[in-house]
Amino acid sequence: MPADHTTSSSKAGKDKAAEGEMSSREVLRLILPAAAGSFIELYEFGIFSYMSADITGNFFANGHGGSLGTWAGFAITLCVRPFGGAFFGWLADSFGRKPAMQLTIGIMLLTTLLQGMLPTFYCCGEGWGWFGLVAMLLLRVLQGLSAGGELPTAAVYITEVSPRGQLGFNLSWISLAGAFGAWSVASLVVFLFETALTKEQMLLWGWRLPYLSTIIPGTAIIVARRHLKETPDFEDLAQANVDKQTTGRLEEARSEVKTSGSRTLQALWGNYKLALLVGSLGTAIFGVLSFVPPLYGAQFIRQDYGLPANVVTFSEMMNYGIPALLAPAVGLLIDSWGAGRVYTLSVLLGGPVVPPLILYWWAHISPGQAIFSIFVGQALLGLCLALQTSVFVWVVELFPVHVRVTGVSVAYNIGVGVCGGLGPLISDAGNRVISNKGLVSAPAAYNAFFGIISLLACLGSRVLAKRGLMRVTHIRDSPY
Repeated sequence: MPADHTTSSSKAGKDKAAEGEMSSREVLRLILPAAAGSFIELYEFGIFSYMSADITGNFFANGHGGSLGTWAGFAITLCVRPFGGAFFGWLADSFGRKPAMQLTIGIMLLTTLLQGMLPTFYCCGEGWGWFGLVAMLLLRVLQGLSAGGELPTAAVYITEVSPRGQLGFNLSWISLAGAFGAWSVASLVVFLFETALTKEQMLLWGWRLPYLSTIIPGTAIIVARRHLKETPDFEDLAQANVDKQTTGRLEEARSEVKTSGSRTLQALWGNYKLALLVGSLGTAIFGVLSFVPPLYGAQFIRQDYGLPANVVTFSEMMNYGIPALLAPAVGLLIDSWGAGRVYTLSVLLGGPVVPPLILYWWAHISPGQAIFSIFVGQALLGLCLALQTSVFVWVVELFPVHVRVTGVSVAYNIGVGVCGGLGPLISDAGNRVISNKGLVSAPAAYNAFFGIISLLACLGSRVLAKRGLMRVTHIRDSPY
């Protein structure tokens, strides 16, 4: 196991973070602006998913790709996230957490707004439709690159400014304000528009309104983040480099600069391969559970049983509303029982156990039970997602300060972005080969497979840590 040469350099910052508890004012000033940045990222993913039928009708209908094209457009944003995570992780580890967060939120807001202004095949004909389709895919790539650095940087920022005894609770704000809260708000907004407008109005121009509405929260978050301060851990790391230069230890300083700058990825790959592997495989189920059963699974039950669009959207709002509301309680559980235990339990329940049973139930009900089953199923999935609030502490703990943002960004975005983002696309393709009326449908198999993979990563990391081959706690050793 590589020596953690940043322990002494970040000790002062850790001591400061460990003192006392944060006041409500400090939470509003430091935690909420950082946590809320992922709201824009996941709000856009939410409205794209909830309005997938309208997106298909405008950009992918009539021989332009159909539902496969729509879910490919969803997947491309998530698949490029590891590259954005690597770049913005390097930026945050080299120049600070705050400038990286300001840049990512600005790019995400701009690309979301522009998607709501594009011409489409449905409104503007073939020529402008192709322009809109290509522009949308390019904007989604750019959005994915910026999103790759947003949530991981925010998670690291909150970790490094929080007292060690409040890591779980303070990081739960990401779930409340971003990861789950954004999906809930997106589903509420789409539900209101679907209820107020006709199907034709939604298809023609109503789908644009949720995109354009991001100007309000996006501007508020940018303004709030202007007042954030840099984290103590990063300031101590930067000061340590300055001290080495001023005391004549030029060779050591030069090596440290290379590690925190242009050679961050090399240092990460050279010394923390196991952490990257465990983090990537371990976070996969979080992406799969977020995107496959509640979103794609809900869409095919809608098609099979002809449920109204607003009913399905409302069930999805409940699915993400439950973990958003329970996030603070789960945060307290993490701080008392440990991130490792809570996350492993969430992987077991949300991977091979609960979702395959719900997807089987949805595929084999009578038409009269469709509405009841979708709400009960979404509620159970929401409880599983609530426990996965622990993923943020679990993955941040895997990496030391000098490669923390880069490590979290790459691992989280491979797991959640690639494995989770491809879920709806692969499930849609699989349903063309495997009947969802069989024993195991394509989305159920996909969820169960990555649930088992993530569970093995969680359990395997404990074995590797006991043998001294890696560290699973770089911030607080107990509880875990």
